Amino acid sequence: MLLRLVSILLAAIMGSYWDTASFAETTIATNELIGPVRTVTIKKLGYSATETYDRAGHLIETAIDIPHADTATYSLFRYDKNGHLQEELTLDSNGKLMFRKRVIYARDSEGRDTASVTTSEEGDFHHAEFFQYDQRGHLWERLWVNHSMAYKSLFDRLGRRIYSARYSKGELLSELKHQYDAQGRVQELVIYNAQGIVTGRVANDYDDRGRRVRATTETFGDNQQRKWITTYEYDDMGNWIKELTAEQSPTSGKVPASAVPLVQERQIQYYNLAENKVP
Repeated sequence: MLLRLVSILLAAIMGSYWDTASFAETTIATNELIGPVRTVTIKKLGYSATETYDRAGHLIETAIDIPHADTATYSLFRYDKNGHLQEELTLDSNGKLMFRKRVIYARDSEGRDTASVTTSEEGDFHHAEFFQYDQRGHLWERLWVNHSMAYKSLFDRLGRRIYSARYSKGELLSELKHQYDAQGRVQELVIYNAQGIVTGRVANDYDDRGRRVRATTETFGDNQQRKWITTYEYDDMGNWIKELTAEQSPTSGKVPASAVPLVQERQIQYYNLAENKVP
């Protein structure tokens, strides 16, 4: 349970907690990338994944390689002219189609997405999303559901996620509250269990350029407090390229000798801006 909580909190550090790719928001923004990104190769925990984006910032291809398991999979993503995901194809290492997912949308009279349903090629239900807007047209609630899980998010008038909840078969499992600083950056994330007890916290520190340089993750459970420190290195475009997470003793403030740091690296290639210029 503790490791599961840690993984949730570490995912929350990245700011894309419980996000999916079917919403019209570009996946390059969802994945916390800036600039004309062409490809990102992510390496961590014995596997690598390469993501390819189009010039509009939409994820169009992923390749996941797990060397120790001698396996690899590829996914292709197709969009409509408005940037809505229409189809996802997953292929094995030999290029054979493993499965196909299709997405259909419902929209209101203003053209805003109100629902999307993702199914298999045979029409079997995979998951659905529902969107609600306030009187000014701002998204304020987003709900993602499949056969067993549900994720709900609430947003403020600036479009920032301020609350998330996770459910299993209708029962609340955990809640996550988001707090922002005066510059609109995520300052703190606090996670609660179903009884409303705080079980974890993430606090972010930023440099003068507004980049997150340090995140402190704490978990509380079984009368034991644990702490992890995550630091970041950046490229010239302002995207982080190395993330180092190490456990720290809450009493001494030092890294235990037995702790093995978790390292995640991103190798990023960019489109040449000159290629986008029309003569």
